Amino acid sequence: MSSADEVRSAFITRRAALLGLAAGSAALSLADLARAEDDWNKTVEAARKEGHVVLYSAFVGLAAHQELKKELQSAYGITVDILEARASEIRERIRIEQSAGRFVADVSENGRTTTTLQIEQDKVFDPHGPLPGFGHLKPEFQGDDIRVPIFAIVYGILVNTRLVKPEDEPKSWLDLADPRWKSKILSDDFRALGGGGVLFFVFQEKFGREFHEKLATQDIKFSREIPANERRVARGELPLYMPVNLTSVSALKGLPVKFLVPKEGLPYIGYDLAMLKKAPNPNAARLLMEHYLGRKMQQNFANLGLLPVTTETLSDIDPAVADLQKSRLFGTTDAARMDIMLAQAREIYK
Repeated sequence: MSSADEVRSAFITRRAALLGLAAGSAALSLADLARAEDDWNKTVEAARKEGHVVLYSAFVGLAAHQELKKELQSAYGITVDILEARASEIRERIRIEQSAGRFVADVSENGRTTTTLQIEQDKVFDPHGPLPGFGHLKPEFQGDDIRVPIFAIVYGILVNTRLVKPEDEPKSWLDLADPRWKSKILSDDFRALGGGGVLFFVFQEKFGREFHEKLATQDIKFSREIPANERRVARGELPLYMPVNLTSVSALKGLPVKFLVPKEGLPYIGYDLAMLKKAPNPNAARLLMEHYLGRKMQQNFANLGLLPVTTETLSDIDPAVADLQKSRLFGTTDAARMDIMLAQAREIYK
């Protein structure tokens, strides 16, 4: 390959990645890339003129939302309104507004396998169009023309270090069925959507019903009060809580608790953005999506204990959290089968 060809190849690869296109593809010409870049610049200018974007989020209390507002206002003069509510409430609000022809929201932010796919079935989303950040997504978090991956929640086991010696810690998820833990496990409810539902689904997929039937004899204490559950274990009421979200590590720092990563890895659930049909501010919506995939937002997510979805090199993350974010992923859920799984959970854990 000549020097000129090498320069051209590197240029195409860099620009293709920037524009979320197929990097290095022979079908791409410099003219194609320049045209795509020009189109994106026009999107940015149109977004500035719209000056506003509305996000409906099922992640209540996400600290990165405040940074998002500041950054879009500062960089583009775009104000961001965010409605936070439970996933089921977000879905119902979108359904009602779309059915009534009241197009208020531009973007939905929700868990992929339990809600975004379900909302998609309501036919309320539009394709988001080309996004530069798509060229930087990790292989395990690929998006499509509707869904834009933005981060993942990963789940482990919380253990009270005063009640459980290191040599006695569960080394595998299967260890939870050991008789030593009978009546000593606090858990999010396996029979409902949320971390407990994710855990039930992954266990069923990886270990089968027999494992659940063993766990059902362990007298697990179910509670949906997640922050309170974590504090109960920290106080020593029970030695184990599952599944604990990695975002809790920073909040629990200094307490006698530890985040355990079983040898199989961490169950997870990805979060997506999706553009709503007839979004009032479609260009600002696309710019918001692209901003989520940028280094600043991915850094914010990583600092919170959420798993970034891009290949960007991030820095200045709490070392304890950064090491845990490198843990292998164990599995996630499938929206098409979630209702069936929850019915099985109710049957097993009566």
